[in-house]
Amino acid sequence: MQKQKTKLFMKKITLSLIVLATAAFAQAQNVFPTLDVNIYDKSKFPTDPNTVVIPASPLKYDVLFIGGTDTVTNHNGVKALAKEWQDFTGYVPINGRSDSGYVIVNHEMVTADPVNGDGGGMTVFTAYYNQKTKSWEVKNDAQGKFRNVDFSNVGGTGANCGGIQTNWGKVFTAEEWGDAFTSNKILAAQGMTDTSNYTIKSFNGQTVNQSVERYKNFQYMVEVDVKSAKAIRKNYNMGRYDHEGGWIASDRKTVYLTDDYSSGAIFFKFVADAPEDFSKGQLYAYKQSDDAQTGTWLPLSMDLNTMISARDAAFKLGATIFMRLEWVEGINDEIIFIAETGRGKAQSVKSALLKGANLASHLVQLDANDGKLDSSFNDMWGRVLRFNVSSGKMETALDGGGLLGKDYKPTNNHLSSPDGLTHTVINGRVYLSIQEDMNPSGMPANPAQFANVACENYMLDVTGDHEGLIYNITDLKRFMVGPKGCEITGGRFSPDGSTYFVNIQHPSTSNTFPFNHSVTLAVTGYKTIFNESFKTQQALKNSDFEKDGFQMFPNPASREVYFNTVTDAALYSIDGKRIKVVRETNVIDVADLQAGTYVLKTAKGDTHKLIVQ
Repeated sequence: MQKQKTKLFMKKITLSLIVLATAAFAQAQNVFPTLDVNIYDKSKFPTDPNTVVIPASPLKYDVLFIGGTDTVTNHNGVKALAKEWQDFTGYVPINGRSDSGYVIVNHEMVTADPVNGDGGGMTVFTAYYNQKTKSWEVKNDAQGKFRNVDFSNVGGTGANCGGIQTNWGKVFTAEEWGDAFTSNKILAAQGMTDTSNYTIKSFNGQTVNQSVERYKNFQYMVEVDVKSAKAIRKNYNMGRYDHEGGWIASDRKTVYLTDDYSSGAIFFKFVADAPEDFSKGQLYAYKQSDDAQTGTWLPLSMDLNTMISARDAAFKLGATIFMRLEWVEGINDEIIFIAETGRGKAQSVKSALLKGANLASHLVQLDANDGKLDSSFNDMWGRVLRFNVSSGKMETALDGGGLLGKDYKPTNNHLSSPDGLTHTVINGRVYLSIQEDMNPSGMPANPAQFANVACENYMLDVTGDHEGLIYNITDLKRFMVGPKGCEITGGRFSPDGSTYFVNIQHPSTSNTFPFNHSVTLAVTGYKTIFNESFKTQQALKNSDFEKDGFQMFPNPASREVYFNTVTDAALYSIDGKRIKVVRETNVIDVADLQAGTYVLKTAKGDTHKLIVQ
């Protein structure tokens, strides 16, 4: 397997866009003339200006698993090429370790596969951190490096998208793509070879032995044993719908579940009768209050037929509908974040409303028809929602889009189509990782410049988060940019937060290997960046930074250099070429710069040197 040991940012994508955009902007408002290349001539400057050093990036990634390239072994010992479209990632530590564990990934692509099983699927492998090489590697076990998860005892599996990682070593895979599984005929067209009826033997702690059409055996949350690489149980009692994500509270009984449905998604909750045993319990659907300040949970009838049509049952109860709910992540038992990815084209929710559902308050505000039956609207950017467990309030914590939802530039944060969510704690600070999807259909959720080009991974400091707190996209820290055509998904931190496992799904086949395939990465080194970022923010509050004269801070820097005043500034290469311009700001992002020496010049003529190592 080829390992990558380079900076995480895919510069072939990001740098060219940044340079082109800023150059055009600078020409339109040409405050900055060509730089004098002799600027450091001592006859002109008896004393050199301040110099800020930017060390080489500590970020590093290792490619662990390549879909369509690596070989997997099934439960009968037969080998075949791995499936593609990795989505969810789980990490189950071995003996509690953060440097050695089982990594498990979903495959969302639905294909016919006589060896690994039709539909989607999962792959398990053992990964460890090699202290000598300072890299993550995959262990060659007795069965080979990569094992295919066996779903035969639960009637196979569909498109495996998101899932649930528990803190006691259990993993659940979410079967999605409901629109693709509405009849046995469609199953056959998707490549499913077995379209016979399936007998569901038990439901919610009771023996039922009920025969159902095969397609009704897909779209569930499925519990998987990672060590044996076998599916344990389909949780029919959690309902059948477009399962995307899930998060389990500290009671080990309460599960929050999301529905990735574009014509009226439901927010569900399942409460098990006993901790860590989800074979029996109660499913609920969320209903927002009329004033959007609270909410209630509506119990569904716990019979198999109702669960097979759980979303429709929720509609009829008057549940609240959203626009494609993706991953869900609680930072504690009180605050839960949910990615509402939006929709890149006009979408009708008329069918759900006719059945009795109610449109979420923030979507009504977006809709010119005020949520009436004929409502059809573009939810172009999506957002991150916050759910307060105690009050039941659902609110927008972070809206997607460019600055003000319109001011789009590649150099700005411009969150669109948020999808994967996870979190970690670094030096006492809580960071929410937000991964972007892409929605190329209709009006692209990413603007024309980025549509089908690049997705990003942001970190958001949510330390001390509380109800009513609203974030701006300028609060986001861009942590990773994916290769052309991909979505970034499946983010999962090791228990100590030192490694970030993440997937690059369905990138463009024209990319350079291995990024012409779906890949699973292990990313390290980011702790240094976020520790330094927090220290910088604290230092900026220090009065020492308010001395007379222009100053830059910190030194050394990592990805951002701050000024002690708001100003216009231009950054030049050492040979005088203008690289980028920033206006009316006290910070410049330098994470995309190649190694070399640069000069920063303000509109007032203050000049400082930056050295990127």
